[in-house]
Amino acid sequence: MNYKRSYVTEEAGRCLFTYKYAGSDKSISYNYCWRHISDLIVKFLPVWIAPNVITLVALIIRIACDVWVAYYAWDMAGSIPRVPCIVFALGYFAYIILDSVDGKQARKTGNSSPLGLMFDHGADSINTVSLSISLVCLVGVGQTWYFPLVLLGLITGFFFATLEEYYCQRLDLGVINGVSDGCLMIYAIGILSGIYGVELWTMEVFNGWSLIDMVCFVFFICSVLTAMGSVLNIMGSKAKLSDMFLRSSTFIALNVTFLVHYKFTSLSNWYLRILTIAYGLMNCELISHIMLAHITSQVFNPFRPTIVASCAVVCLYFFSPLKLQVPEAVLLWGLFLLCLA
Repeated sequence: MNYKRSYVTEEAGRCLFTYKYAGSDKSISYNYCWRHISDLIVKFLPVWIAPNVITLVALIIRIACDVWVAYYAWDMAGSIPRVPCIVFALGYFAYIILDSVDGKQARKTGNSSPLGLMFDHGADSINTVSLSISLVCLVGVGQTWYFPLVLLGLITGFFFATLEEYYCQRLDLGVINGVSDGCLMIYAIGILSGIYGVELWTMEVFNGWSLIDMVCFVFFICSVLTAMGSVLNIMGSKAKLSDMFLRSSTFIALNVTFLVHYKFTSLSNWYLRILTIAYGLMNCELISHIMLAHITSQVFNPFRPTIVASCAVVCLYFFSPLKLQVPEAVLLWGLFLLCLA
C-alpha cells in the first residue's frame, strides 16, 4: 500500500474523464413517490441552475434546521418547541427530494461529472452526522448510551455503503433501504415531536420499554442490517476479507476511540455536541477519501494523518498521566481544530 500523502495523482486525474456512475434504487417509496416528485420539479427548473447549487441549497436547508434545533437543545437534552420539530421534518423532506433533483438536473443539462458526485457525497456525509445529532435531541436521549448507538449506527451504514461502491464499482439499493425508506421514520419522529412534544418519547409502551427504547433499538438494528448487506455484497465481489478489514481498520479505530472518549469524558453535555461534531467530521473525511479513490481508480489509503493522530492523542490522554496535567476541554478543542485541518 502506498502511504504517501497525496490526494490525486496525474494518472488518477485522467481517470476522472472516464468515470461513469453506476447504481440503482429499487425502493418502493422512491419508485412510487420520491422519483415522481423530483421528476416534476426538474421539469420546471431552468437549465442555467447548476446541479451543485441544488446540492448546496439542500445542505444549507438541512443545516439551518439542525441549527434551530441546537438553539433549544445544545446540551442534547433540552425541551424543544414544536415548530422547530415540524420544520426539521419538512427540511429533511426537502433535502431528500433535492438530493434526487440535483442528479436529474445534471443529466438534463449534460453537466454530470465525478466531481459533482464527490460534492453530493460529501454533502450526504455531513448530513448524516448533523442529522443523527438532531434526531437524538428530538427524542430526548441526552447523554446516554443510546446517543452513540444512533450516531454510529447511521455513520456505519453510510461508511460500508460507500465501501461497497468502492469495491463493487456500483451501488444498488434494495427494495427496502435506509436512504429512501429510512427517511419515513425520520419524518415521523419530527412530526410526532412537533404534534405531541419531545416528552412523548418517554412514554412507556410495553413491558418497561419506552418509545425512546424502541426507536433507538430499531435504528440500531436497521443500521447493522444495512452494514451487513454491504459487507455481503463486498464479499460477493470477490474482495479479500483481510483487505476489507484493512480498509475499515481506521474507521473502526476512530469510532472505538469516540466510544472511549464518550465513556471517560468528564465534560458536561454542553461539550458533547462539539465532541460529536469533531469525530463526525473525521468520519466524513474518511468516507470522502473512499469516494475519491473510487472515482479516480486509486487504492484507498485509510491511514489519514489527522485521524491516526487524533486516535493516538485521545488514547494517550485517557490512559496516561497526561490527563492530570491537561484540561480535557483543551483536548476537545484541539481535536475540533485538527479535524478541520
